[in-house]
This record gives sequence, C-alpha cells and structure tokens, in this order.
Amino acid sequence: MTGGDEKVTGTLIFILFLINVLLAFALLLLYMRQNKLMGIEKRQLLVLKESEQVMASLLEEIKDENEKLLSRLMESRETEDTTMDAITANSIMEEKQFVPTTEKHQQETVKPLDPQGAVSDDAVDPMPLREQVELLTEQGLTVTDIARKLNKGKTEIELLLKFQ
Repeated sequence: MTGGDEKVTGTLIFILFLINVLLAFALLLLYMRQNKLMGIEKRQLLVLKESEQVMASLLEEIKDENEKLLSRLMESRETEDTTMDAITANSIMEEKQFVPTTEKHQQETVKPLDPQGAVSDDAVDPMPLREQVELLTEQGLTVTDIARKLNKGKTEIELLLKFQ
C-alpha cells in the first residue's frame, strides 16, 4: 500500500465515522419525538376521560331536570283536570237550579269564540303552560323573556319547546 491509498482509506473511515455520528443523532431525534408524541397522547387521553366525566354529569343533571319537569307537568295536568271537573260540576249545578226559556238558554250557552278557538269567557281557567309558551313563542319572545314572564326556569321553557 502506498501513501495515497492510506489517505483515501483514512478519508473513507472518517466519512463513515461522520455518517455513523449523523445516524446516531437522527436516532436520538426520532426517540425524543416519539417520547414527546407519547406524552401528548397521554394528555389527550386524560382530557378525553375528563370530558366524558363532565358530559356524564351534565347528562345526569339534565335527566334530573327532565324528571322534575315531567312531575311538574303531571301535577299541573292533574290540577287542570280537577279544576275543570269543579267548573263542570258548578255549571251543571247552575243549569239544574236555573232553567230559562229555550231562546234565552240558547243565547246564554252559545258564547263567541276568539280567533284561537277558546271560549271568550273570563271565567275559563288560564291556558296550560305549554300553550302559553307556544303563544309567546309565536309572538316572537325569546326563551329568556318567556321564562321571566311566566316565572319559570329558562331550562324548563327550552325543554317544553324541544318536546313539542
């Protein structure tokens, strides 16, 4: 071997050494990125679990509110039925006590209807909550305004509108 061959061999060994160092550096970078991605993945899993817990608790609250609303609706319907029964009983008692002539009787029993089809008598019970909400919605009021006007919760009004 000559001196020129030794220089070429030394240069090649030096180049191979540099390539090995670069490869080691590249492996180190890949390892660091992999660890970084694994850390991000763990954090995302934690955030996902927390989100699921929050959603579950919100759904549970909504379920409780729905049950309360349904019980209130059932109570109001029972109250309406009881009131209507009392009104019907009173009107039957009045009819039995007072029997006018045929023409007068017809004039008294036929009452004008308003545009919505309800009897225009002030003695009639107020509209059920659902109908009041529908009427106010048609008038263009917001959910907050309706809730404030009817002295009810905003969520209750929103649920009534959703279940129509």
